[in-house]
Amino acid sequence: MGIARVVFVTLVLSLALAGGARETLIHAMPPCDFPAIYNFGDSNSDTGGISALFGPIPPPYGESFFRRPAGRASDGRLLIDFIAEHLGLPYLSSYLDSIGSNYRHGANFATGGSTIRRQNESMFEKGLSPFSLDIQTAHFNQFKERTSELYHRDKNPFDVNKLPRPRDFSRALYTFDIGQNDLIAGFRKLSAVQLKAAIPDIVNQFAMAITHLYQLGARAFWIHNTEPIGCLPAAAFYIQNPKPGFLDKYGCIRAQNEMAVEFNRQLKTRVEKLRQELPRAVLIYVDIYTAKYHLIRNAKYYGFMDPWKICCGHYEKNISVWCGQRTIINDTEIFGGSCGSPTTYISWDGVHYTQAANHWIANTVLNGSFSDPPKPIGHACLKHKITAIALEDVMEVEYVCYAVQTPGGISAAFYPAGPPSGETYFHRPAGRASDGRLIIDFIADHLGLPYLSAYLDSVGTNYSNGANFATGGATIMRPNESWFENGVSPFNLEIQVEHYTQFKERTAYFYNKDNGLSERSKLPKPEDFSNALFTLDIGQNDVAAGIRKLSFELQQAAIPKIVSQFIAQVRSKTPYPGYLDEQGCVKNQNDIAIGLNKQLKDEIIKLRAKLSEAAIIYVDMYSAKYELISNAKNQGYEDPFKICCGYHGIGYDVWCGNKGNVNGSKVYAGSCANPSTVISWDSVHYSEAANQWIANRIVNGSLSDPPISITRACHKQT
Repeated sequence: MGIARVVFVTLVLSLALAGGARETLIHAMPPCDFPAIYNFGDSNSDTGGISALFGPIPPPYGESFFRRPAGRASDGRLLIDFIAEHLGLPYLSSYLDSIGSNYRHGANFATGGSTIRRQNESMFEKGLSPFSLDIQTAHFNQFKERTSELYHRDKNPFDVNKLPRPRDFSRALYTFDIGQNDLIAGFRKLSAVQLKAAIPDIVNQFAMAITHLYQLGARAFWIHNTEPIGCLPAAAFYIQNPKPGFLDKYGCIRAQNEMAVEFNRQLKTRVEKLRQELPRAVLIYVDIYTAKYHLIRNAKYYGFMDPWKICCGHYEKNISVWCGQRTIINDTEIFGGSCGSPTTYISWDGVHYTQAANHWIANTVLNGSFSDPPKPIGHACLKHKITAIALEDVMEVEYVCYAVQTPGGISAAFYPAGPPSGETYFHRPAGRASDGRLIIDFIADHLGLPYLSAYLDSVGTNYSNGANFATGGATIMRPNESWFENGVSPFNLEIQVEHYTQFKERTAYFYNKDNGLSERSKLPKPEDFSNALFTLDIGQNDVAAGIRKLSFELQQAAIPKIVSQFIAQVRSKTPYPGYLDEQGCVKNQNDIAIGLNKQLKDEIIKLRAKLSEAAIIYVDMYSAKYELISNAKNQGYEDPFKICCGYHGIGYDVWCGNKGNVNGSKVYAGSCANPSTVISWDSVHYSEAANQWIANRIVNGSLSDPPISITRACHKQT
């Protein structure tokens, strides 16, 4: 392992704009940005697999939407198609149908007739697919490995563009709609007692498939239970003179639905257990049974015909011609054509739903009202209410930069910064406590590097250029108060260094692992660690915490401890003559900052002697920021104490992006019209314009000791 050679130290300790203010960042989580869907299932979600292998599905399948057969057992779109539409993704290509397929945004491993457990029957015997769920997950494994291989060797860009990016596998949504055929096969081959006894094994194999995918990097799971099988019109084709109680009051086969209910009960229990076994996964259990049964019971209310009517096929007493098939009866050819108006039917062919019914089901379940936990599909990557699951990103770049500042860490760990943060540059919240870029972003720009991804927020991230271990509200000392109490991060500098240590060790592990190729591509090379630039920008919150807790005398006494052990506890006092300096800054707070900076600089001089191979640059961030505050108007800014976003005064604080009351009136703390003319974004953090001004002042080395620009910070001064 290499030794870090470059350290760029920056202490942001000018507290003139902070004043010990408490930061509150409680906003709703944004929807997930799923780049792909990987689906596993049977004919309810097969978009062409079984059709490609065993003969194409004939007309009139597909007539309502695709205007031709499209490999789907419906007149149009399936539920999985509406899921893709809802998430803004194209329809899934079947993994088993490579003709004209595009897997950029996922793949469909489902095949009509599939089961969870392997069945000892052929496709041609009972219509059961040979591709059971364990085979489908094996297909996924091969697909993922081949995709990674193509991305890491010389390749045709056109071919690569039809494949998912390796980073997208862990960011994708994994959907399941399977189990119905296991029960149907059981009804045919087993007694009720035998089938019920088999359910635990069926459910366990389902769980094994999910666990396998989790081990391959899957994190977000959307799991449909099985439908009310006893309500399929095909199930009642050959029922004549049923005994009392055989059917429920809606005409469904009671025993089959009860078996489906038992299967679903055990599946839900197993999913709940999986949440404990797979702590980084988000598993959403979706009650398709209840949604479909509700539609069947209330068909006419929702504009459908009798739910037992079948749109496609020819069915009469002792005559059954399956949808799209032809047969000769009494010298007359009968074609199983469509009804002409599928939009009023629930059942397309006796087993599968029409596009209209699938659309109704999608509108009913995708908002989360039938989910456990009750979470819409657009938020299916988010655990509980505040924590985003770990997702991964990949890219390869040469130079590496590691930093401790703020893009996205605390936002991922707790609540994300909501609008209007990020509006000036990113045009959306981007995990930064500003209207745009931070100083660390401008440093990356200056070095020709992309912006750093937060270590705690791997949604859409790439660590091949470095990582950001900073979190908003972080201190040098371990905090003894919670984020929810006073906005103090639990990830203090010591923990951030531990995160870095784990990151470096895991990178080395994947580079030494025989099959770690796919993981390597999203990580830096081990030799890059000793060639990287390490930046530190921390300490303000230690002083701010001390202002809240300690007297001025104790603040000064704490400075040696802050410098030597990175600990500070300070408390504000009431104003008195001389409380503010000539610029309007709180004088004693800045005196504490000056004292800390002086002792820090002294310690850095000592460190240079002890760490003879390191180049350690001390940057006077205090002077840069104080200069800007002192000369705000000359630099094109308004009053330096003017706040762009938020309302703050005696008796009220409405933080940026929040709603609250000011003098009895309800207000929304939005941004000012022109953030580029203010220094303070939210009374604690600087605007992008101010961050850029400061970055321009420090990267050239004029405020550094020794006076060296950041681009030459790897050169040790003698």
